[in-house]
This record gives sequence, C-alpha cells and structure tokens, in this order.
Amino acid sequence: MCAISTNLDLDLPRFSVIVPAYRVQAFLPECLDSILSQSFTDFEVIAVDDASPDDCGKILDEYAADDGRVRVVHLPENVGLGRARNAGVEQARGDYLLFLDSDD
Repeated sequence: MCAISTNLDLDLPRFSVIVPAYRVQAFLPECLDSILSQSFTDFEVIAVDDASPDDCGKILDEYAADDGRVRVVHLPENVGLGRARNAGVEQARGDYLLFLDSDD
C-alpha cells in the first residue's frame, strides 16, 4: 500500500469572505448575521474597517469577540473600496475568496 500525502492544513478555512465597511453601521449587523448563520461553516470573515467615522469598527470588534471565524483589519485611513478589499485579501487564509459589500 502506498500512503498519499497531502499539503492540506485542516485548520485553514475553505472560504475567506472579505467584507469592507465604511459608513454602513445601519446595515453591518444584518450583513454579518447573514454570513455567520449559514449552514456551511468552513469559512472565515475578514472584516475591514476602512477608517469608518461611525461605529463600524466597534461593531466589527464585537462580532470578532463573539465568533472566532471573524477577524478585523482596522485601516489607519480611508483608502476606498478596492484597496480595503485588497487589505482583506492580504489577511485571507481560505482556498477561495468571496467579496461581500457590507450594505448587501
């Protein structure tokens, strides 16, 4: 018999969901609740606070404290949607990337 070795790390998530947030505190909890309530659980959420002037950063931190699948990146200044997504991509560990706008 031959043993097959794989390079899979079972601790890494299958999907990384990147969620940039800027001035969306009214929509953010519903967005995060929707993601986290999925029946499929092999994912991480990379939530990017794009230096939002409202309570987005605080909301994201609360979700991260409650659910280990959520990680938060706080940007020091507003860089816009594309660069905020890229900041999330840099932190992603999943095999696949998904992008979700926080007001969706």
